[in-house]
Amino acid sequence: MADNAPTPLDRLYQLQEVLLEIRTKSEKRARTPDHLVHVEAAFQDALLRHNEGTARLKSAEDRRTVLADEIADLAESLKKFQSQQKAVKTNKEYGALLNEIDTVKKEIRTREDEILSLEEVAIEARKESESHDDSFPAEAAGYEEQMTEWRAEQAALTEEVDAGERKAAELRKHIDRKLLSVFDRIAKSRAGIAVARVSMVGSQTAACSACNVRLRPQLLSDLRLSKDTIHCESCKRILYWDARLEV
Repeated sequence: MADNAPTPLDRLYQLQEVLLEIRTKSEKRARTPDHLVHVEAAFQDALLRHNEGTARLKSAEDRRTVLADEIADLAESLKKFQSQQKAVKTNKEYGALLNEIDTVKKEIRTREDEILSLEEVAIEARKESESHDDSFPAEAAGYEEQMTEWRAEQAALTEEVDAGERKAAELRKHIDRKLLSVFDRIAKSRAGIAVARVSMVGSQTAACSACNVRLRPQLLSDLRLSKDTIHCESCKRILYWDARLEV
């Protein structure tokens, strides 16, 4: 009866498959999908426009409040100067007082003109803000829906990566340390591919599946019969003969 127990190379090849899957999923987890980059940019633009409209309105209203307070203070000063007119005794004093009154009136008119300009700004800002208030909730909801889906995908990938790492750790427990050392060294320099499955390209001809170089007949025979680790003579990867290839 054939021994169906996995060989060291069976486990090593399985470890490689698990590690490659971990790497693929880790890279996917670390990469933001292109469509989400555009979604994020669109949302940030909508948020900026929404905040700018609100900020412009608030700025106009705050400035109008300041100007109104200044006008009130100037109006008090104007009353004070006007009340002093009856007490003036000389033309020089009267002229100086009139200059003070004119200056205060000019300051009041300047602030009143600015308030009128601010009213126009506030009207436009309020329209803009109200327009964004109408559209922004839908934009925010759409953004959050897509981000929620992405976060769920990220969580699923994290679970799969964690499960893969646990599986890899368990496989390593059942592989000879020396063989693991060779595997890790080759994998580091060969983009994670340290074990190359032997593929049959003819009835009696095989090749390394990693570099596609054909194997010498004697090397193929050794692979079928030997329990030793055999490396590809071209790419130096560990060759893996899958017994299921036997006819």
